[in-house]
Amino acid sequence: MSKAADLISAKAQPGAATKRRGSSRGGGRMVAGERRQQIVSVAMRVFSERGFRGTTTKEIAQAAGVSEAIIFRHFSTKEDLYTAIIDHKACVGGMTNLNHPVIESIQCSIAEAVEGRDDRAVFEGFALAMLRHHAQDPDFLRLLLYSALEGHQLAQMFWDRNVRQMYEFLGGYIRARQRDGALRDVDPTIVVRALSGMIIHHSLNNTLWDKSRQLLDITNEHAAGEFTEILLRGVAAPTRTDALRHGTSSKRAVGSVAAARRTKKKK
Repeated sequence: MSKAADLISAKAQPGAATKRRGSSRGGGRMVAGERRQQIVSVAMRVFSERGFRGTTTKEIAQAAGVSEAIIFRHFSTKEDLYTAIIDHKACVGGMTNLNHPVIESIQCSIAEAVEGRDDRAVFEGFALAMLRHHAQDPDFLRLLLYSALEGHQLAQMFWDRNVRQMYEFLGGYIRARQRDGALRDVDPTIVVRALSGMIIHHSLNNTLWDKSRQLLDITNEHAAGEFTEILLRGVAAPTRTDALRHGTSSKRAVGSVAAARRTKKKK
């Protein structure tokens, strides 16, 4: 689009040019990368409120304070814009770096704990990173729900690049610790589902249903610690002391049953 056409569009939308100038560096126009980033950010918020099907490019343009023609200058279709959002938010490093999914940054944050076979640190670090990610970007969490409910193909893309990798990463660690004898022989996929289920349900409550935290008001650190405690109590392999204690309890139970039977016969 020419500068003249751009000015005509600005006149057709009172306040649009002012918004563009006010939100750019030094009071001038945004460069292409900045404008693209602004559109993506605004579009994500609008999509998260109305879904992909319920949102028009005109509505996104109005929310961003630009003409619809500006939207199409950066994105050929609404689908391209939606793809850019998923690409951007699913990855670390901005829109130009699409090679590092969120799960990879989480892996790096707990790499030392994984190397040291510190189960509590691994699970708690993972839980805390996920909770913080959800809390920092509730709009994207809503957007993912919309894309899944609408059967949008980009929901599958996020699943493949993040969720599936999460299962492979944590599942691999759990299998290694089971071979070490530290964790019980439970299907690793079930263990990952249990941990991620606690995390996601907590985040969805805070984002959708209980924003004022009336039901449960705890920090992400507290939640991560408690979820980890629950998980470890369920999957940690019993120690020798636990086994001995269990054996003693079993003998007592058997003895009590036998005594009860003898008493019953006497009667």
